[in-house]
Amino acid sequence: MNIEFRIPPDVIKLTSDTLFEPSKHLKLSEPDQVWSLKDFGYSEEQQAKAPFPIAVSTPFRLLSNEGVETLRSIVTELTQYRRASERIANYIRGALYYSEFLRGFCMSEDVNALIGKVSGAPVLPHPMSLYQGHINLKPEDPTREVDRWHVDTILLDYVLMVSDPKSFQGGHFEYFQSTKAEAIRSLIRDDGLPNVVKVEFPKAGFALLQQGNKVVHRANRVDSGNERTTLVQSYIPEDPHFVDVSKLNDCKKVDPPEFLFTEWSRYKAFLAREKLNHLIDQIPYTTDKSLLSHYLRLAIRDVEEAIFELSDPSEGQLNHFSDDPLTGLIPE
Repeated sequence: MNIEFRIPPDVIKLTSDTLFEPSKHLKLSEPDQVWSLKDFGYSEEQQAKAPFPIAVSTPFRLLSNEGVETLRSIVTELTQYRRASERIANYIRGALYYSEFLRGFCMSEDVNALIGKVSGAPVLPHPMSLYQGHINLKPEDPTREVDRWHVDTILLDYVLMVSDPKSFQGGHFEYFQSTKAEAIRSLIRDDGLPNVVKVEFPKAGFALLQQGNKVVHRANRVDSGNERTTLVQSYIPEDPHFVDVSKLNDCKKVDPPEFLFTEWSRYKAFLAREKLNHLIDQIPYTTDKSLLSHYLRLAIRDVEEAIFELSDPSEGQLNHFSDDPLTGLIPE
């Protein structure tokens, strides 16, 4: 059910690239612990609406030593495409366009199966290529956080440590061990975030899995060290009947426009196609025309939303909680 990968015209392959070989580049393990949305204080109703039961996991291994070294050499060459935004200080998007290794790794069936097992439901790599293989780099401005307090506008992702965590100080991946609503209340009261967990990655090649739309998190400022690199890989549920939390408005602030609008259109068309295919197989025989119309509207809702978003001339806004929590994403 994966969307067919396409490479935009005029993209030049990296000279450091290599083919991804699972037997050589992977070394998979499972996390020691997984916390659920229930553990984070979400209500039964909120849990039922979420596509995954997971909140966050402890780090677990994905890449072998050779896989890490290969990825590091690719990231070095990819830095020519780095960008910056108000929220994310130094990052690379669209990395899969340039690297066969990254395409193979991010779409690996072995990794997909593991992520599905840890998350609690079958998954697909995010059909929008720009949401795959996002790379965060050490900020050039030492006063800036790698990424500010926020929740994701994707449902599920892992954060993979690419650098040796012993080679830098600070730069912790941190998350608030409670609900989005409680995080916003704490920030409004100016209490800070009292239930913050600092993640310690054992070594490069280990990843943490989170339902990023439900977990308030950030990557803190790097205090010392020349490098702090992570790779973020995103997923959607295999079952297409989920509420998509992705927003084109966010992407406008981080993605190259020459890639973004076509990728967004393809993604929304993919979701509609899968829902229509399901509808063709499952739509009931009935004389209730209103019910049939309702099913059809639900199936094409993603496309209608995409048309509306594409017609919006605004420059977009990448929300976060760091300055004024009320400008961040308000919890459902």
